[in-house]
Amino acid sequence: MSGAPGGDAATSMLAGTMWWYASSVLEPARSLKRLGVAVVPPPSGDDLLPMPTPGLGARFSREWPTVRLLDVGSEHSHLVAEFEEMAQVYDAFVRPFSEPIFSEALAVLADLVPRDARALDAGCGAGRELKAVARLLDRGEVVGIDLAAEMVRQARAGCRAAGLDHTAFAQADVGQLPDEFDEAFDLVYCCLAHHHYPDPHKAARSIHRALRPGGIYAITDPGPEWFNATAAPMAKWSDPGWISFHTEQGFRDLLLGAGFARVRWQELLPGFALVLAQRAS
Repeated sequence: MSGAPGGDAATSMLAGTMWWYASSVLEPARSLKRLGVAVVPPPSGDDLLPMPTPGLGARFSREWPTVRLLDVGSEHSHLVAEFEEMAQVYDAFVRPFSEPIFSEALAVLADLVPRDARALDAGCGAGRELKAVARLLDRGEVVGIDLAAEMVRQARAGCRAAGLDHTAFAQADVGQLPDEFDEAFDLVYCCLAHHHYPDPHKAARSIHRALRPGGIYAITDPGPEWFNATAAPMAKWSDPGWISFHTEQGFRDLLLGAGFARVRWQELLPGFALVLAQRAS
């Protein structure tokens, strides 16, 4: 889950719960994993095929000197109004919670994705995860999109300050990706953003279109049924833009229905999973 900083009771409770869960569950679980303790079930689902090589390399970071903004607002722009307001402080708010989760996901992706790959961050927020992926894909490129214009501006500024010039940014609705993204990416990923997608089916089809044959869509989000049942009531009350969580079976049905050929489920830490969906070669 992600959330918005502020002074109201809902936001304060969300922040406190996120940080408590990170310190009392996620970080101890990571420590146990390093010791070889099985803290989550083994992966399940389909085996993935090797990704195509060479990767697609840099393109948009050379073509787009500035952030690309929408000419016409999306029908879903109202869902990101609070995120527009908190772009400058968003990273500090969510980092204690998101960092351990995405670090586990990135370790898996590092073994799958060639370093010259071109990746799309579908819901990049203020860009913390994007910077980590850009450092991994040092011979490739990462493109960040978000429906909140201030988020992509903040993400671009952070990448430029870090010297990560092989990055590009656009304001975009994940369910309506531009035509120039057709088969343009080796990897599309989202971290703790999928539960904000207003139309997951449309988003999945749009992302399938953006991947080259053999490309992978990687979703890091809540997923185990026990966690979803526990967390959904608070998320609905306190998380701006929250739509819904998906279970393992829900993700599989969604992604196969969008045209993906293989779907793999891998729990990372208690409550959170990495879903890997591969387009047919």
